[in-house]
Amino acid sequence: MNKKQMIKEQKRIKQEQKEVANLFQDDKEVYNVFKIALGVILFIGLAYVCLNLFNGNWQIFTKTNIPTEEIDEKMLLVGTMFNKEDAEYLVLVYDMKDESQKFYGALTQNYYSTPNLYYVDLSSGFNNKFIGDKTVISNDLEKIKFNGATLLLIKKDKITKSYTSEKEIVNYFNKK
Repeated sequence: MNKKQMIKEQKRIKQEQKEVANLFQDDKEVYNVFKIALGVILFIGLAYVCLNLFNGNWQIFTKTNIPTEEIDEKMLLVGTMFNKEDAEYLVLVYDMKDESQKFYGALTQNYYSTPNLYYVDLSSGFNNKFIGDKTVISNDLEKIKFNGATLLLIKKDKITKSYTSEKEIVNYFNKK
């Protein structure tokens, strides 16, 4: 090859290199435009999700299918029935899953007198160890047992009176 041909060949190679470089430059521009478009789409999507979560349109973090129950301050456990701050109060102990539940509920529905009235549910699993064959009234929690509905009058953390039959309980509330 002579000198002219070599110069010509070098020019052709340089020209091809420029064309290849331009092609790569075009690919980089397309890639950059693609990255920018993807970033804009992700930003809009994230903004949409955040706005719907904060506005409450989507309730992802709340459990709406689980019912919540309010804590009834009038309900006690046998183990805590001596812990009330009242100087004198009544505790009606009965099985709230029994058919007598409606009877005692109606009997005490209009009781708003003093001393305050609290309830103990014998059907609760926490009170199982206090159910016995016969009712034993005691100020000692280890000895106390219930066989049915019982009304207790408690003064200064001691049981002062107890009514263990349905008739006695009805008479007490009818007097009030």
